[in-house]
Amino acid sequence: MSDYQTINTQLIELVAAKTKLTADIIKPELDLEASGLDSFARIELILVIEEKFDIELSDSESANIATIDDLVRMIVEKTS
Repeated sequence: MSDYQTINTQLIELVAAKTKLTADIIKPELDLEASGLDSFARIELILVIEEKFDIELSDSESANIATIDDLVRMIVEKTS
């Protein structure tokens, strides 16, 4: 399994835990705002991601994340 696939799987689990969405409908193209994450939940998710993957996302990087795919790619980039 590639880094992308591994991180995508872990991220889907995190998003499912933070939203009322089930893992089977969380796809790479899923818009984070459409997923039901309000601004507070989005910040919480970013904090959990930073801790889980031992990375740091700046405010501007976080603001540029629109989809699950954007988030996975940023994590892959930061952990490579």
